[in-house]
Amino acid sequence: MRATLSTSREESKEAQKLRLAQEYVADPSPDKLASDFVFRGPVIGPLCKNDFVATLTSVSSGGAGLADAFPDLQSNTFGFSVDPTEPNRVWYFTRPRGTFLGPFDHPVVGRIEPTGDKYVGPPEARSIIVDDEGLIKYQSVGYSVDRFTGDTTGGAGAVFGMYAVMGEKLDDTVGSPVMVFLQWLSSILPEGTVPKSYSRKEDLPSWWKDERMGSEK
Repeated sequence: MRATLSTSREESKEAQKLRLAQEYVADPSPDKLASDFVFRGPVIGPLCKNDFVATLTSVSSGGAGLADAFPDLQSNTFGFSVDPTEPNRVWYFTRPRGTFLGPFDHPVVGRIEPTGDKYVGPPEARSIIVDDEGLIKYQSVGYSVDRFTGDTTGGAGAVFGMYAVMGEKLDDTVGSPVMVFLQWLSSILPEGTVPKSYSRKEDLPSWWKDERMGSEK
């Protein structure tokens, strides 16, 4: 049953948004995403719903995924709060911890064998926008807020941090010419060759107005 943001005596609108955001973070099912959903990170995205779900699936399809590589992964989410200027937006933080204990089938370089190295991610800010139907309209991840906390990722957040621990560190600098080129190259390869870094502009919902793709400044 779809959860809406209708008011009730038992739960305020703000409390509903916090609850829906927390429920999605705990169980990020595609069924909770709006049809006009957009995913965006500092250098990945914008991804429409179909491309976002396909990208997540491609990372682990046919082999060992991130859950296999880091079986003890803990996201350590905290600090859920409603944005005072965007009332449908919920911000929160993560401080991920885990251990590289299992193999990972990288979609480009192939199988990476475990090393037992610790994954200590930096504090990371994330956000979710909940629409009036109670569905997730937007998600942002990967914004490291302090690189001086003793992380093992070189300050990289989200999946880039995991890749760094597995010995496959990528340049996640916004505006990196190398990353811009690699993402452009991946966009012209046959569909399904590598995970998408961003969707085609015509596949994005009309509410998304920013023209920058991937790691473009």
